[in-house]
Amino acid sequence: MSHVRQQIREAAATLLTGLTTTGARVYQSRIYTLRDTDLPCLLINTDDEQDVTLGPGENSAQERNLQLSIRCVSKQVTDLDDKLDTMLAEVETALGNQTLSGKAKALQLESINIEMSDDLEKPVGIATAVFRVTYYTATGTPATAL
Repeated sequence: MSHVRQQIREAAATLLTGLTTTGARVYQSRIYTLRDTDLPCLLINTDDEQDVTLGPGENSAQERNLQLSIRCVSKQVTDLDDKLDTMLAEVETALGNQTLSGKAKALQLESINIEMSDDLEKPVGIATAVFRVTYYTATGTPATAL
């Protein structure tokens, strides 16, 4: 069985597939070579995580706070900011108050970061929405959410 981190990433991908701007162009990968035909798209990553052991002994649980990063990527000559803002609005609406298939106890938007580059023939923009996902596992069973 897969780690709950992977289950959360996959649940987010399911919720984000089919949005108006990105459609099926949703990739669960930290590194993905993007072609023009892949854009605009969403890249989904599970990044840093902080864990706290709750309770003593063999019946203890882990409270886990995971960073779920959704990168909205677009490449276009005009209205790049508008496109990124539209993509962010779609992501925030789709994730809303979700529990990610019952894996998460809480999902909260923590930050949004915008990066732009004009090194290519068309400007590229990346808007990263970072969500904090709180979930629990029993100590020693990282593949089962409590």
